[in-house]
Amino acid sequence: MTFHQHTFTAMASPCKFLLQGDSHHIKQACLKAQAEVQRIEEKFSRYRQDSLLQTINNNAGIKATKIDEETAGLLNYAKLCHQQSDGLFDITSGILRQVWDFKSNTLPTEQTLQTLLPLINWSSVQWDHHSIFLPQKKMEIDFGGFGKEYAADRAAEVFLSLGIQHGLVDLGGDIRIIGDKTDESGWNIGIRDPQQPELAISYVTLHQGAMATSGHYERFMIVDGQRYCHILKANTGWPVNHWASVTVLAPQCLVAGSLATLTMLAEKDGVDWLQEQEVSFLAIDNQGEKFSNL
Repeated sequence: MTFHQHTFTAMASPCKFLLQGDSHHIKQACLKAQAEVQRIEEKFSRYRQDSLLQTINNNAGIKATKIDEETAGLLNYAKLCHQQSDGLFDITSGILRQVWDFKSNTLPTEQTLQTLLPLINWSSVQWDHHSIFLPQKKMEIDFGGFGKEYAADRAAEVFLSLGIQHGLVDLGGDIRIIGDKTDESGWNIGIRDPQQPELAISYVTLHQGAMATSGHYERFMIVDGQRYCHILKANTGWPVNHWASVTVLAPQCLVAGSLATLTMLAEKDGVDWLQEQEVSFLAIDNQGEKFSNL
């Protein structure tokens, strides 16, 4: 059966749906799934003044903001990630992007970082299933750590609800399988080589579930021969520097992506922790050594 590919850009990433089935039905389904991805982007974008996320941040230190069930669910997941990582994964740490410009090739000063660290404090955020209040002015929350993965899962759910059973969702490399190909074979997915991201270092065949990768090659700068990547530790404000990339397979893309990021943040202890999660993974350290149970 013919493959149908639908491409678009969202969340600053190239996005793709690859599907099999009735052509007309698939085209309509793709538009609905794309609309769902764009709805999530608009609702939780830190770049749109009219987004719910920006309203929450603008109200920091002033008043609480009403939230809906979806937002409360994501906040609850952020709480879980914070607990699982002993505070290293913190959705209030997005404020660090104010001083980390990876196009500048200039490092922030320790003094500059120290002015922001007091604003990184998920434990101080007051929220329930109806509202959220950031207690300090200039505090922010940011769902960038798992927003794209959540959108991939939601897009897959749209396809499944419309009767699409064969295909995959690929949002900038975060992949959620909808179902096998029509011949019941799986999808052969490449895992990027962190030293040569245009090439694959390994392949996996997926029949279900999801795959996500966190890597130091996504956004970075090199200063005095040292690589500084975009994955920043909430407790210091400095980038991680142990793993080159971590790829995780899990039932949901949201879980795969957050486990990969939490492993990057845990640095040398990450693989031991990841093995306890009972998921398949491939981790590559900065010396090129592989750790995998694939």
